Amino acid sequence: MKIAASTNVGGLDDKITPMFGRAPSFTIVDVKNGEITAIETVKNTAAVRGGGAGIAASQTLADKGVEVLLTGNVGPNAISVLNAANIKIYRADGLVVEDAVKKYLNGELEEIKTASQPMKGKKKGGRWFQ
Repeated sequence: MKIAASTNVGGLDDKITPMFGRAPSFTIVDVKNGEITAIETVKNTAAVRGGGAGIAASQTLADKGVEVLLTGNVGPNAISVLNAANIKIYRADGLVVEDAVKKYLNGELEEIKTASQPMKGKKKGGRWFQ
């Protein structure tokens, strides 16, 4: 199973970001028999787009074969693409990636089934702020 998390720099020790489409990176882990067997960090090139960041980020994860997304907020366009790709979405913003994966595997995370309001803000130092 492939699980993706929206992150700043990536890796198991990074915290999951509150935003999905404009997250700087995604940490993708392969899980087999309840254990993390591989880790990949993917730069989210969609983060700096003027529009359609969520759609493009969703397509990136679909292309990578991701089955589960751990994040914070997901906008209406992104959630449509993620749902069409059969990617389940769970709220985990603020958690460390490794801890969030364990919580997901233990059934401790809330599934996100409806879109959040799009996060709009200003970019500072490579990150988006409200």
